[in-house]
Order: sequence, then C-alpha cells, then structure tokens
Amino acid sequence: MATITPFIAKGSQTGQKQEVKAKKFVWVKVGEGKVATLDDYQVKIAGKISILGYNGDLNIHLVLTDQDADATEGPGSLQLNSLLDENAKYVVKGHELILYATLGGEEQNIAISPCNNGEQTECRLFGHINETVHLDPVS
Repeated sequence: MATITPFIAKGSQTGQKQEVKAKKFVWVKVGEGKVATLDDYQVKIAGKISILGYNGDLNIHLVLTDQDADATEGPGSLQLNSLLDENAKYVVKGHELILYATLGGEEQNIAISPCNNGEQTECRLFGHINETVHLDPVS
C-alpha cells in the first residue's frame, strides 16, 4: 500500500513536465517543474514557483525509506528546497499519503493525493505553511 504511485497523477513519469497551479478564484498556473525522479518509493520535483509572496525554487524530494509496499506507515524523508528531515514519518490515510516532518525547526507536513479523476496530483502543505497546489502533467 505504501508506494508513491497510487498517490500521484496517472501516467506520471520521470522527465515529465508539470505545471503548478493554485486556486485564486480559479486554478491558475503559479509555477512549473519537472519530475527528476519517480519510482515506487521516491519522487523528486524540481522547478520554480511564485506564490504567497515567494518567487523562487520549488524542490520537493519525498522518500519512503523503509521501501515496504505493504506498510501503511513508516519512516521517510522530506526535503523542501534546502530544508531536509531525514527522520520524517509517513502515514497512509485513505486516498492520501502524508509525510510528517520538521523543517528548519518548524512542523511542516505534506499530503499528496490524486485529484481531478487522477489527472493531477494535489499537494497539501500544512503546519508552519498552509497551501494547496495541484501538479498538472504537461503532455
């Protein structure tokens, strides 16, 4: 159950471009990136974003370090830009994969799940920063 692919957009793959969208009355493009790495136990996105007064890099690296496809919780690693927690914890809750982490001394968590009939990936940040964006694969 704890592999990454069930929690991201259908057909996502390494090398694929992604548009980052946020809701501002309607969903609008606020950045873009590329899937640098994607397998059952890790996903890495590298790109740029302009949101909430922040204009700069968007680097997300999420790893399920136990590599146990049957687990519903376990150890993980979460990196957002230069901030890294190699002692994060992941939990599967319904249709979401949630990583609980401490980044820069602050609690920062991320939940990922497929949305829009599996065509996009919802990334919900909660904790120190609260924001929801959708990653929309570009053909």
